Amino acid sequence: MISGIKQFIKEYHMLDGVTDIVTGVSGGADSTALLLALNELRAEYGFSIHVVHINHMIRGLEADRDEAFVKQLAEGLGIPFHVFRKDIPGMAEELSLTEEEAGRIFRYECFEGMVDTILNEKGQSKVRIAVAHNRDDLAETVLFNEARGSSLRGLGGMKPVRGNIIRPLLFTWRADIEKYLTELGQDWVTDSTNLETEYSRNRIRQIILPEMEKLNPGVKEHLTAIARDSWELYDGVDKENEMLIGRLTESSDKSRTDIPVGMLKKLNTFARKEFILEILGRAAGRRKDITRRHIDSVEALVDAESGKSVNLPYGLLAEKGYGVVIIRKVTAGESHRTDAKSGIGKMDIKVVPKTPELQISKEIYTKMVDYDKIEGDLVLRLPEDGDYIVISRTGGRKSLKRLFTDLKIERDKRQFIPVVAAEGSHEIIWVVGHRLSESFKIDEDTTRVCCISYER
Repeated sequence: MISGIKQFIKEYHMLDGVTDIVTGVSGGADSTALLLALNELRAEYGFSIHVVHINHMIRGLEADRDEAFVKQLAEGLGIPFHVFRKDIPGMAEELSLTEEEAGRIFRYECFEGMVDTILNEKGQSKVRIAVAHNRDDLAETVLFNEARGSSLRGLGGMKPVRGNIIRPLLFTWRADIEKYLTELGQDWVTDSTNLETEYSRNRIRQIILPEMEKLNPGVKEHLTAIARDSWELYDGVDKENEMLIGRLTESSDKSRTDIPVGMLKKLNTFARKEFILEILGRAAGRRKDITRRHIDSVEALVDAESGKSVNLPYGLLAEKGYGVVIIRKVTAGESHRTDAKSGIGKMDIKVVPKTPELQISKEIYTKMVDYDKIEGDLVLRLPEDGDYIVISRTGGRKSLKRLFTDLKIERDKRQFIPVVAAEGSHEIIWVVGHRLSESFKIDEDTTRVCCISYER
């Protein structure tokens, strides 16, 4: 196994010039094996190891047992041990996240904090964060991303190297990891929550993949081969995009990006869509919530007449100019359309920056949402067939008909309840007087707030 890991590390240049490695160790088989493997390699490469353990304070005595196990393991190897404790259920509730999401955010905050500490102490150093995802995890991620409707890039699952994060075990099977530990006589601990199928990844691991293996025993091999194909494909695409964007930077001012139509037309359809996604991601500062529909709407501007425009997530606007497609931010003074259909009432919209002093409205007919998550012009209208609302932070949705039933609203009144949505969309932002969508709620990433007031 060590031989395979060495080859994988060299292939992706994971340890070239690295002086320090921060590695997360939970005490499970994967992270325990990663620590032992790194310990075998540190003499050859000359790096120092720093063990970080996160106590999520979810499993009581079991969590304390895991912490004690990792501490003893690290000290036995003569490696510095650092523990961080956090009430993850409390954090999840405060930020309206799942415990999985909150735990991941806190873990990487701790890892990055340790990197900063090392750099402050040592000065010129090359520090990497090593995490213990294995080949089974990769197969599960590819399947999970596909189920969510991911792009080809998403089929790459997790990459061996992403920024300062490395995954030395990413092409090592879980069974080989456990065999390696058994042959060494090394124990590990088991997190009992890994057996609970309420978590999406656990359902994939324990139910879906075993059923797929009945159809084809090599399904996980194929899933991870697809991931590798995706890595290789996008390495070339990303290099090409960097070159093209370098040209744009020289000819565009900082407040917007002008893309020559001729440049877009020279790209094949796949490369063009990826280039547009890259531009939008950079302009927004993130790619989450930028969907295929948005990319297609920007691509359609290539052949549109001058003056056409489309609204995009995060307050972005794409416009067709003379020979160019322009991507820019909508300013606070450029509000989306707010006219309501006659007979429903009216709504007023005000866009303001999010500040610590901003008080979130609790009024029944005034709601505040994240302005940059709105994907088009806002309209006030009556319910339509196909309308739905997101009811959980993980994306769980409910049809408006079902929502009205759960709220015990009489059938003859349902058709007259006003709703707020982006024009042309069946995803409801606000069922006026009743429920606000979880998708549009203000969170820690919000920078601009859209205040919507309804008047009968």
